[in-house]
Amino acid sequence: MAKVYRSPALYEGVKRFIRTNDLIRRGNKVFVALSGGIDSVVLLDLLSTLSAEWKLEIGILHVNHLLRGKESDTDERFVRSLATRYGFPLAVARVETKKEAAKKRISIQEAARNLRYSFFLIKKSELRADAVATAHNANDNAETVLLNLFRGTGIDGLAGIPVRRENDSIIRPLLFATRAEIAAYAQERKLRYREDSSNKSDKYSRNFLRRNVIPLLERRVNPSIVQVLTQSSAVFRIASEKEGEILFDKRELKELHPYMRQMVVHEALLRKHIEPSYERIAIVLSLLDAEKGARVDCGDGWRAENEAHQILLTRRDAPSGFSFLLREEGTVATDFFSLVVRKCADIPNKLGAHSSTEYIDARTIRFPMLVRSWKNGDSFVPLGMKRMKKLSDLFVDLKISRSKKNRIPIVESDGKIVWVAGLRLDDRYKITSTTTEAYKLSLLTHE
Repeated sequence: MAKVYRSPALYEGVKRFIRTNDLIRRGNKVFVALSGGIDSVVLLDLLSTLSAEWKLEIGILHVNHLLRGKESDTDERFVRSLATRYGFPLAVARVETKKEAAKKRISIQEAARNLRYSFFLIKKSELRADAVATAHNANDNAETVLLNLFRGTGIDGLAGIPVRRENDSIIRPLLFATRAEIAAYAQERKLRYREDSSNKSDKYSRNFLRRNVIPLLERRVNPSIVQVLTQSSAVFRIASEKEGEILFDKRELKELHPYMRQMVVHEALLRKHIEPSYERIAIVLSLLDAEKGARVDCGDGWRAENEAHQILLTRRDAPSGFSFLLREEGTVATDFFSLVVRKCADIPNKLGAHSSTEYIDARTIRFPMLVRSWKNGDSFVPLGMKRMKKLSDLFVDLKISRSKKNRIPIVESDGKIVWVAGLRLDDRYKITSTTTEAYKLSLLTHE
């Protein structure tokens, strides 16, 4: 049972950050990704307190990567004890991270991240949660910005860690808070937590920045370097990239100094290999005061469109409509996407781990299947729901741009929508405990 406790600094700060970014709403079901470290323990304690005030349903997810022997197992036992103490349900995954890294020929860190987020998304879907909250903080964000800066990434890299990802499935309520603020809260609350011994090793680039570079910058350049990098990354988040398009938040763009506005648009045009002339930058910014639906030509095959709350930078050759017939399992390939329908050798015991993959009960569909663009009046039953929902409402909820929604494949069988590809499965086609045969649906998008 959550205790009624409020830290004037961090507790009110996290509530304000959640409201500002619309991360959690009253009555939501939220699972906390709990490693046992100080950041995630503090996040759990904060959301536990908030649950009493906002009537939230809280759960805990933990991944044991089996990388540190007894230490990893001790972390898992600690998390289990916290779940019991707070009275929250717990789901644990034990994954062979080293084997996965070797199999995929990727780094252990990348394998761990992929396995972790795959588990989060699976459990969110299975448990019908609204979101999974991770404990990334302002220092993590500053380290990410520096890493990306040194590696020469573009606008997305300088934007740092996003407040949300995976169609809002993953949220970061602590992204505003510094590590010092989190440590002060833990001390004030007398919270117990686990220390990861690998954090003391400089062999990882992030640890090297954390332990050496950032402290040096704080001493020699700016004692508030973390806050400065956080503010800088917020500027670049004004222009986010999604599915090959760039979206500018109009409200935040207007609040910038005119020079910074030009800088953000300049970087975005470069990102898309568009010559960033003064005239092109000016014409994009002119949309800030234009009527909704106004469009301007940016050259090099691109245009900018004025929408309700954003300016969209998109290709001029975006399709207005398409329709393909699949008479049997196979592939539909276009310039913008490839969609594959294949029968599974075995019945999967879980839903798709990513929004680009779904499984459907073979008994519920019939060929030929239609892969088409959306049209006015389309409706379906989103996974986990019992009532019909208009696709137009789904696009509004997910903030899908007019250009992007014209490229989203709609998979249809017998005149009914099976899958809004990459976004939502229809509940009527999900696999169940009685499923004997299944099809795997996969989507790959191309810029």
